[in-house]
Amino acid sequence: MVGDSKLDLALYGHHNGKRIIFGGVHSKASLAERVSDDVPCSEAMMRKGLFSFLYTFDAKSFPPPAGDLVNRGELGSYEHPSDKRKYIEEHGSFDACFSYNLRTNPSVSPTPSGKQIFVCSLKPEEDMFPSQVIVAWERYRARL
Repeated sequence: MVGDSKLDLALYGHHNGKRIIFGGVHSKASLAERVSDDVPCSEAMMRKGLFSFLYTFDAKSFPPPAGDLVNRGELGSYEHPSDKRKYIEEHGSFDACFSYNLRTNPSVSPTPSGKQIFVCSLKPEEDMFPSQVIVAWERYRARL
């Protein structure tokens, strides 16, 4: 197994009557919530051919007196990336990041790693996460 104590949610598909794990989701309310602890597990999963997604609300507001309580998140921008953004765009430590903070800056394609940050809404017609999970399952199933 790869870091089973660090994986938040396993992704399973059904194939030939069997339930098969094809990836996992590392979920974080904010990236300050030890996202770096998830990197080794994520990278080990990907080395084994599993998909590894980061799911976050990217919730980080800076309170007074230094802040204004506006939730700008922790990923920075493409031009001024935070170390946390670099986990995805530069190092490719996750297959993708899905942020549910509408102020998060999405990736500008292509990224150095080929991995992207998607900004999502919980509106079904705008949520990229379910469709990307389905694509990941189809890709994994094609290799079986």
